[in-house]
Amino acid sequence: MKKKLPALRLDLGTAPLIEIVGNRRVTVEGSTGILLYETGCIKLSAGDLVLSFEGRGLCLHCVSGSCVEVEGFITKVDFLS
Repeated sequence: MKKKLPALRLDLGTAPLIEIVGNRRVTVEGSTGILLYETGCIKLSAGDLVLSFEGRGLCLHCVSGSCVEVEGFITKVDFLS
């Protein structure tokens, strides 16, 4: 008789979901606030994590609830704790 294995469950807690499309767009689901907004640098709070995006012509294309979309020419992404 075969034993059933328990279903694998991943608990990401409060970790944000980050989708990067090339070097032109980043979508962050789970953002808790905008810490810095300049055309060369955008910093977002995501729980215990701070996400930093550097580049040229950066802008917040869409902000809704806990979802933020950064657009522009992204040259650097940092994960700060």
